[in-house]
Amino acid sequence: MPVLSIEALDFTDELDLPTPEALAPWQVNPSRLTSWYEMVNFSARAFFFCGRALRQLKMECLLGSVPKELEEATIFHVTEELDERTKVKAIESLTFVEREFRAIGLGITADTVKDIINALQAANAILRNFQWLNDQVTTIEKLVERELTHKVFLYITPEKSRFFPVGNNPYPLTEAVFKAFPSATYDTNEAAWSLALDRSTAAVFHLMRILEIALSELGKVFGVSLAHTNWGNALDQIEAKIRIMHTDPVWKAKPDCKEQQEFYAQAASHFGILKDAWRNYTMHIRAKYTEDEAEQIFATVKAFMVKLSERISETP
Repeated sequence: MPVLSIEALDFTDELDLPTPEALAPWQVNPSRLTSWYEMVNFSARAFFFCGRALRQLKMECLLGSVPKELEEATIFHVTEELDERTKVKAIESLTFVEREFRAIGLGITADTVKDIINALQAANAILRNFQWLNDQVTTIEKLVERELTHKVFLYITPEKSRFFPVGNNPYPLTEAVFKAFPSATYDTNEAAWSLALDRSTAAVFHLMRILEIALSELGKVFGVSLAHTNWGNALDQIEAKIRIMHTDPVWKAKPDCKEQQEFYAQAASHFGILKDAWRNYTMHIRAKYTEDEAEQIFATVKAFMVKLSERISETP
């Protein structure tokens, strides 16, 4: 039978694949969502063409092992030593495979492929036969599967991804809240990520920490510190000062004193409701929240923080 060649199917010079040492999308910004399209665009094409190269190399081993004197018979002498043409073709294909696997982060497999290339280029390469090369390709395929099992990903549904801080929407509680309470950014992002990942109780925990930052700023307005007291005592002191705002000379001199008194009274009252409803329970191990409850609390805290940011801010 005639010996076929894959030279006509050479594709290694025409691919637009990741360059060596390129960072994966999820490595460039670990805190950003990576779409399925980005993952496929980064690695799937490389897997496809590397897989095709390895399969075609196996075919070269099969066809190259046909003795020339038995071309009309279906007999394969896989123990025959590799001919020069097959070695050159194998080195070319494996060099391509090594480069692309390294580019998409399969370093162990890439190193193994490099070792095989070195073996083909060594002085004793004449002792290598078609069976050996075929076995090396099989080893590469198995190693790829094994290395891939150690790279794991989480899938976030489109419905959940709306909570995740992303490039075009980096402020889970709105930009106004971010500017008014920049120190709450960490807990804001943690709460949003927790909701996206179905960690409901963790989300509520971080939401309560956000409220504590806001309550601390409300306390500063009235000279009340939360440093050595709990929410209940702090709110009692704040509410007592809010009740006498209209008699305080400093507050009374403000043209919008009555409006401000109403705003702060409502804010303090709302803090009390949140404390009794969620904060006290969240700080103890007995509290657990469902997905729906956490989303409802998130919406409530978000609306409250937006309202607070109209008059309260960490910046004087």
